[in-house]
Amino acid sequence: MRSRVLHLAVAVAVVGSWAGCLPAVEVEEGPQYLTDSHGASGVVHAFLELSKTSPEYARYWKESLDWLIHVAERDDQGRMAWVMSTSAPKGHWHSKINVAGSCHILRMFFAGYKASGDERYKRAALAGVRAFTERFGRQEATRLGTAWRWSHGYRPNDTSPGMLAGHSHGLGNPIDVLLDAYEATGDERYADPLRGLLVNLRIRGQETRVDGQTLIAWPALKNPDVVETGYCYGQAGLVLPLLRLAEAMPDLRLSDGTTALSLASANLRYLMSVARPKGDGYVWPYMRHDKTSRNVGYGSGTGGIGWAFLRGAQVNRKTNPAFAKECMRYARGAVGYATDIVLGYKGEGPLTSAGGDGGFGVCGGAGGGGHLLMLYAQDVGDAEPDLVKRCNAAIERIARLVAASAETLADGTKAIPDRGHFGKVNIALDYGQTGVVLGLAWAGRYLEDEKILATARRVADYIVKRAVEEGGGLKFAQFHPLPEAV
Repeated sequence: MRSRVLHLAVAVAVVGSWAGCLPAVEVEEGPQYLTDSHGASGVVHAFLELSKTSPEYARYWKESLDWLIHVAERDDQGRMAWVMSTSAPKGHWHSKINVAGSCHILRMFFAGYKASGDERYKRAALAGVRAFTERFGRQEATRLGTAWRWSHGYRPNDTSPGMLAGHSHGLGNPIDVLLDAYEATGDERYADPLRGLLVNLRIRGQETRVDGQTLIAWPALKNPDVVETGYCYGQAGLVLPLLRLAEAMPDLRLSDGTTALSLASANLRYLMSVARPKGDGYVWPYMRHDKTSRNVGYGSGTGGIGWAFLRGAQVNRKTNPAFAKECMRYARGAVGYATDIVLGYKGEGPLTSAGGDGGFGVCGGAGGGGHLLMLYAQDVGDAEPDLVKRCNAAIERIARLVAASAETLADGTKAIPDRGHFGKVNIALDYGQTGVVLGLAWAGRYLEDEKILATARRVADYIVKRAVEEGGGLKFAQFHPLPEAV
């Protein structure tokens, strides 16, 4: 293995994609109290998982949701929405409603309601979904019916094509939000925008025929000649919610016969067509923006693509066993590639950066690198003992690398400072501490490893000790100064 660092997940580089806007607006100074996965909803996501093994941490995800209720913008019809940062000055890009970020907020309210039964969280989620559909969603007549569209940010009178491929930055997130609302209420009204999303995806997909099979792919918005394949920005981020929609609403069908399952299957065939054999598995081009990568995380790597194939196999096993078997071959290939990369890495840590090569966040690094491996091992069980053994060894290795990267601070907590990318301690889910907590909580629970869980708790304590009380809840600044290790 020639690589000097462990190449894991590269994820949502929001700062980079919006950097060109910064000189035109006032710079946000001081602590930034963000509402999305870089702040409050990231805390909810991580602490929900940690509280499954350490129930004492449940209060923090609840108080983060309480703060989100406090800072919500409400209109005269009772709809709720969130700006990206409650601390941003007027005119700053953080002060706008970010639709993609709002999706994660809404999903965390639904998850909080499911975990606790607290009706306040359900009411907040549904008030937010009303804003999402009634204010932010746009409808357009097409040959297949009414298409529904959303853009990254809410702008009145927006006429852009809107989001397309991907989950975090594409239409996968809106599908999951609407499915969360449907599952929480059983309200058939959510079928209309979900059908509209199918129309949108059917109209905008690039269709080809290969050996009598239909292949569909969705290009990148900024470069229609590129089809990204990963989860955050690409095909895997659409396949997964489409498969979920196929299970929840199997009778949802367009006038040309298109269903959520037929779209997902056609896209999985596209992903099969561009897979490249590598070692004991497969790797894909353009898992994010670059044509080549050695990335195994679920955000923008083989982890997310393998996850899509694994779910494709699970959904098709009863109705299309031959296709399910083919999907499983590619899921196994993604797992084989990932385990080769992880177990072939000779370093012992600490990891070198927040994101990209050798990172540690749940999307931007090793914190989420074992996600597919856990899912695959749980699915195949005793049927593939040798590969499951390799999966478990790789999951443990990833967790140990992340733990070795943590610095013990004077207050007894642990943090993994981002000294190279942001030059700060970052709590964001993609590149930071909440991602570390989530990844270690997943791994520790799966492996039943108390040492890994103890590290997750100490990183969580770093976040907890820097919480600020406001409005009956807790808010969390995204960035903190680099500490001195003790």
